[in-house]
Amino acid sequence: MPDSPDLLLFCGGFFGYASEIRHALEARGRRVALFDDRPATDSLSKATLRLAPSLVRAQTERYFDGIIARMRGKPIRDVLVVKAEGFSPDTVRRLRTAFPHARFTLYFWDSYGNMPADSRAKAALFDRVLSFDPRDAGQDETLIYRPLFFVDRFAQLPGVVQDIDVLFFGTMHGDRFPVLQRIARALPPSVRFEKFLYFPAKWLFAIHAARYPAMLRADRGDFIYTPKSRAELLELLARSRIVVDIERPVQCGYTMRTLEALGSGRKLITTNAEVANADFYNPDNILVIDRAAPQIAASYLEAPYQPVAADILYRYSLSGWLDDVLP
Repeated sequence: MPDSPDLLLFCGGFFGYASEIRHALEARGRRVALFDDRPATDSLSKATLRLAPSLVRAQTERYFDGIIARMRGKPIRDVLVVKAEGFSPDTVRRLRTAFPHARFTLYFWDSYGNMPADSRAKAALFDRVLSFDPRDAGQDETLIYRPLFFVDRFAQLPGVVQDIDVLFFGTMHGDRFPVLQRIARALPPSVRFEKFLYFPAKWLFAIHAARYPAMLRADRGDFIYTPKSRAELLELLARSRIVVDIERPVQCGYTMRTLEALGSGRKLITTNAEVANADFYNPDNILVIDRAAPQIAASYLEAPYQPVAADILYRYSLSGWLDDVLP
């Protein structure tokens, strides 16, 4: 951490994206102090924070008060908060009091329907608020619609043999398991479909298996309990021709997986109909399917990827994202 940071970044460490944002800001000459937006990141703490935040409110406020005490007096010009899951409205007010000359920016990379109930109240306390969800932005005029990004390494994949036809990797939640089963049945038998469903804790497998008993009969190699490193994910992506994206039903924003496929020049199979409205949408590259009854034509699987214009790729890069989030 720099001795005299000029930017406070609060962002969860989800798959290394917080570090990527920090490095990109530092490349622009900013001195960044990075903190998680939650006091603890184990599965139980995250669930409690989302479902019963009052139970951990004292712990949470101590965490943020400690950060304020450490950073008070620093020449902070910007406070950038991504998602703000652990924040309360009072937390934001105390930060604003501690850093009265800073610009406060909030970015939601989740939808209102999947975040704490006080998210709107927190948003009202920021100078600028952006959201990845076009539906939320369309219904709340205080939100600026701004999709997510891909990091540079996804645009720099090595040229290797593409021995994986279709790839899915992501955290297990919602209806992802049955949707993946339906996709597998919709693919020709000759297609190699690799799946990696990540559980943050082994006990979560039992909870999901109670809901979807077919998980007990599935290939256990499809389930992982340690997140793959960025290098491992990039290697898998380099070997793949097509990537599968399954968004949460409460969301309609483009997921990281969608934009990583764009940045890496990989075709996409997605359940998110909103992608058809994107400026990068091309039916040769993106197949939108019904999550309840997917249909996947052999012609789509066989067709080559069609390159996307450089200016569109830049818009969805991390650099393009920062241009809009911190202009």
